[in-house]
Amino acid sequence: MLTCLCKCSHPDGERAGIMSPIRLTELAVFRSRTALVALAVTLTIAMVAGLGLTVRRAAINIADASHTSAQLAQVHGDLVSINRERGFVIRAAKESGDRRWESRYRSLGAQLEKRLHDASELAISPLVKAAAERAKTAHQRVAATEANAFAQIRKGNAVKASRIINDPRYVANADAYNKAVDNLLKATWGHVEQQRVAAQRATRWALTGAVVVLIVLSIIWYAILQDAQKRGKALAGAQAELLAYRDKLEQRVRERTQALKKARDTAESASKAKSEFLAVMSHEIRTPLNGILGMTKALGETDVNDDQKGMLDVVEQSGAALLTILNDVLDMSKIEAGEFNLNNTEFSITEISHASLEMFGNAARAKGLTFKTCSNISQKTRFKGDAARIRQVLNNLLSNAVKFTQKGEIKVSLSEDTDKEGKIYLRVMICDTGSGIPFVAQKSIFDRFTQVDSSLSREHQGTGLGLAICKELVERMGGEINLKSEPGKGSRFCFFVNVEKLEDAQSGDATENVSTKDTTKAKKQKRALRILVAEDNPTNRMVIKAILSHAKADVTFVEDGQQAVKTWQAQTFDLVLMDIQMPHMNGVEATQAIREIEASEHMNKTPIVAVTANAMPHQRKEYLAAGMDDHVAKPIEPQLLYAAMKGALKKRPANEEIQARAANS
Repeated sequence: MLTCLCKCSHPDGERAGIMSPIRLTELAVFRSRTALVALAVTLTIAMVAGLGLTVRRAAINIADASHTSAQLAQVHGDLVSINRERGFVIRAAKESGDRRWESRYRSLGAQLEKRLHDASELAISPLVKAAAERAKTAHQRVAATEANAFAQIRKGNAVKASRIINDPRYVANADAYNKAVDNLLKATWGHVEQQRVAAQRATRWALTGAVVVLIVLSIIWYAILQDAQKRGKALAGAQAELLAYRDKLEQRVRERTQALKKARDTAESASKAKSEFLAVMSHEIRTPLNGILGMTKALGETDVNDDQKGMLDVVEQSGAALLTILNDVLDMSKIEAGEFNLNNTEFSITEISHASLEMFGNAARAKGLTFKTCSNISQKTRFKGDAARIRQVLNNLLSNAVKFTQKGEIKVSLSEDTDKEGKIYLRVMICDTGSGIPFVAQKSIFDRFTQVDSSLSREHQGTGLGLAICKELVERMGGEINLKSEPGKGSRFCFFVNVEKLEDAQSGDATENVSTKDTTKAKKQKRALRILVAEDNPTNRMVIKAILSHAKADVTFVEDGQQAVKTWQAQTFDLVLMDIQMPHMNGVEATQAIREIEASEHMNKTPIVAVTANAMPHQRKEYLAAGMDDHVAKPIEPQLLYAAMKGALKKRPANEEIQARAANS
């Protein structure tokens, strides 16, 4: 059977994956030749590199020898010059008896010793070292005699100094010193010359080796090229086969590309469906939650007994827990979709921490825990950053600390740090004596949907998104979050975020100015704010009415967008709270209609705040682009609604507009 297959030359058989023995042999030979070429290339590179290094080293040695020879000639000239000048100084001192020649003599002696040392350092060899020692010894003998002569000169005995210098022993020592110096120079010169000759010899051998290497490599490459020409035809056949395989591969690539495109379209559709589902579910959950939380808070402010108040607290806590889960899911959706943006505003440390510390401090003390706080930040210091997100991280960590601590204490530390680059960071550290986190779980505690205890019998509930969101928020604010925990002893969570520090004095002045303006405005505004509320849901109207009752505002309710536009045209309002999903005309269309009327009649803009259960990022952008001034998501938090109303009213182009409208009413 194998013989038949080998004899078959049908091209379809080879394309189907059956390759002939001849083709297999050609492929094996081709691979062996390729290996030979690779070996030849490697040898060529190695030989050329080795030859280059050898020649380079020899050239460096020759250059060093030449440089040393030049230095040696300079040293020789300096020694001759110094010795000649020393002789002159000694004779002048002997004949004149002047002590001033001694300082020049000592200076020349120091120069002489340095040049002798330089000469010995030019060539390090035993012969040079021995010659240097002899020259040094001879110089010491001569220097001792000359020092004795200068001592006599200092005493004023020039005649005796002259006898010392003219003494035959001094002359003999001076001759011995000069001879020792000549021997040192000769020894150094001889050593340098040996180095130069050795370098030249190495260069000649390197060049000879280069010629031999080039001849050998030429033979090898000639053989390789001859063999390559013989294999050209075999490669041509292989190329044709490769072209056939290329066509088949291109076809597969086209098929795979179409499949990937289809998968991408499916994924985009699924992502869009997911976003739409989240938006719908968010709206449908937030709407009843708004009624539950709003009416619970309103009922809690009435005259109820302790049992009823406890029940209302349970309802409010359960609703808040459900809202937290919903917000966590939406936050993670924003992060995954890349739609998460920071909103930097001005704040103080009290504004972001006081309410949280008070709320969770009360919760901790209700469990019998000790709750401690400390801060090195002045309450007057103003910062700029995303206050809402910093507060969100703080609340999450405080909530976990209270939840997982059954006895002991919770410590909260707030501080301001500065790094080496001068950047300002807010640092928050929360320590508790709770159950702690196992070491195995600490590595993944900041991952999504991760809980320390995920069993069905776990004590505490949750989605496992809180810490993951905290990590994302902190990192997006230019900071870090870390954990140190020991099971059974407690945990320490620490995070820091980058903020901009504002000048205290300016901030204080600004705050004072704002307060003064607000006070002046409040004095001038002697009537209640007129607020138009467009809301079709009766429960939501009850909630908004209860919230605005504390503001003592004159509130007018309408049930759809058409009524909102007509009522706004018929009456004068200071602010509009606009729902989005309403019959006949939605909130976006109503806002656009109001803005068009204002533009056509050159009217000042009435502040409009969206109050809706649509809380997705793209929805908020859409409402602001339509002309609304701010956005408040349901369930409505009174503080957030008041803050949005205040911010929208501050954007009014005329500060006296409310007073003017009141006069015309």
